[in-house]
Amino acid sequence: MKKIFLLSLFIFSTLHSQTKADTVYDLLISGEREKGIAILRDLAENESNKDAMYILGLLYNDASSINLCGLEDFCLSENFSNYKEARKIFTQLYQNYKDPRAAYALGEYYDDHWYFSRNYTKAFKYYLFSAKRGVPEAQFNVANMYEHGDGVKKDLTQSVRWYLQCNTTSLCGAGVDGIDDLIDQLTIEQYELAKSLVEDDIKEVDIRVTTARQIVYQ
Repeated sequence: MKKIFLLSLFIFSTLHSQTKADTVYDLLISGEREKGIAILRDLAENESNKDAMYILGLLYNDASSINLCGLEDFCLSENFSNYKEARKIFTQLYQNYKDPRAAYALGEYYDDHWYFSRNYTKAFKYYLFSAKRGVPEAQFNVANMYEHGDGVKKDLTQSVRWYLQCNTTSLCGAGVDGIDDLIDQLTIEQYELAKSLVEDDIKEVDIRVTTARQIVYQ
């Protein structure tokens, strides 16, 4: 199944920034990773900060590719991210806070992750939860799964609906040009239904580690 994003889309720089660190994101990319991670842990454990918990989940998931294997328990072994801890964090976020970012991450684990068993039905469940709450990547994947019948009954009307929903975001804002082949397979009534189901007031949710910019370092 086609995928367009990894969890974080982010590689840490090994260079030290000369600018003042104002956020946890600044600390992470400037090389002060231990300090940034300590702040995240404190916020996650003592204040139940959802952003801090989510970012920690991303760091555990991507540890092997962003050179965190030498820190704490971020890797199970050399060059092997601690995916178990990442999934534990995302599961807690989903179950306790209904976090759509965590739901998307869990969907990817069940969709096409080499470490976890594939289960398209569960992947679709998490993607749909996330899509309804504004994650563009999830909206794209739900559309794709409806298009091909992966984990859900094939439904081109719903597929076009979710592609159109994603087209309202910064991720998929290409209009209908990319899905004209699907639209051509719908009746006029089906296409009108698909368009009517698009919600204009869904707030877009960012799943990237740049969420750490919201956590101001003082």
